Amino acid sequence: MKQKQITIKDVAKQAGVSVATVSRALNGLGGIGEETRTHVLQVCEEMAYVPNTLARGLVMQHTQTIGIIVPDITSPFYSQLMLLAASEAKLYGYQVLLCNSFRNYEMEMNYFKLLIGNQVEGIVFFPVGDLSSENLYQFMRYVPIVSLNEMPDKSPIPYVCGNECSAGRIATEYLIECGCRNLLFLGYKNERLAHRYRAKSFLKAARKAGIQAEVFESENSYKTSFERGYGQFCEFLDQNGSIPDGVVAASDATANGIIKVCMERKVSIPDQLSLIGFDNINADIPTIELTTVAISHKLHVKKAIDLLMKMKGEHPVEKEHKRVRIQPELIERCSCNKIN
Repeated sequence: MKQKQITIKDVAKQAGVSVATVSRALNGLGGIGEETRTHVLQVCEEMAYVPNTLARGLVMQHTQTIGIIVPDITSPFYSQLMLLAASEAKLYGYQVLLCNSFRNYEMEMNYFKLLIGNQVEGIVFFPVGDLSSENLYQFMRYVPIVSLNEMPDKSPIPYVCGNECSAGRIATEYLIECGCRNLLFLGYKNERLAHRYRAKSFLKAARKAGIQAEVFESENSYKTSFERGYGQFCEFLDQNGSIPDGVVAASDATANGIIKVCMERKVSIPDQLSLIGFDNINADIPTIELTTVAISHKLHVKKAIDLLMKMKGEHPVEKEHKRVRIQPELIERCSCNKIN
C-alpha cells in the first residue's frame, strides 16, 4: 500500500514548531536559534522528509536546476562530458537532471519538453545531428540553451565546441609527417557536422601535400561509432585488398573498432598502419596507446556552463560570444610510426 508523502506540515507537527520555522531551518534563514535549527533538521532526517523543490521553485521563480542531454550515455566520450558538466554546474550551486536521447531526434525533443516542464533554468546538450537545430531552437524562448557541438551556420542556438577543421588538418599533417603516403578517413557519417569538417580538412591537407587520400563511405548503417569503425574497415579491406599506411578515424571510438579488425587480421599498428583518432577518450586500447587530436573536455564544459550562466544573467550576451570554438591539440602516443 502506497504510503503518504511526508509534508512540511508533518515535520512541523513532529518537531513542535511552526511551518515557518521549518522553512527557515531548511533554507538557512535567520530568525531562529541554532538549537531549534538543529532539532528541526534532525526531525527532517528521521522522517526522511524530501522538500518539493519544484513547488518551491515555482514560488521562488528559480529551481537551481539545469538539464544535460547527450546522445549515448554508454559512450565514454559523452559520459565524460556529462559528468564534467554536472560537476561544473555544481560549482554554481546548480543540481542537474541527466538525460540520454539514445541518438533519437524525437526523444531528444521530448526531453527538452520534459525538462522545461520541470522548470529547469537552462539546458546543455550534445545534439543528435543536423536536425536537432531545426527541432530545438523554438525552446530558446523558455530557457537558455547551449550546444556542446557546433550547430549549422543559420542556427540561432549558441554553442561551444572544438575547431573541427583544425582538428582534421592537424591529424592529417601528422600522418604525413610520419611518412604516410596512402591515407584513409574512416568512420564517416554524413549527418555528423564534425565528421564533415574533419573529412573536408583531411582531403584539403592531403591534396596540399600531394598525398593520395580517400574518405570511405558505406551504405551500411551501424549503431555505434565502434561498430562503424569495425564494420567499415572490414568493408574497405574486403573491397580493396590493400592496407593504407595511414588511417584517420572519425573518433577514438571508431579507432577502437579499427584496432579490433587489425588484431583479427594480423595487421600491425604502427608498423604496417599508423592510426589517429579524435576526442581523447582513452589512452590504452587494449595494448595500443592511441594518438589523438582533442580539446580539453574540462575546458569544453566549463566554457559551455559559463556561457549558459551568462545567458541567464541580466546583461545580454553578444552574438559573437555565443559561438565559441576551442583550438584542438595533438596528443602523441604509440599508434603512429613516427619517423625520426
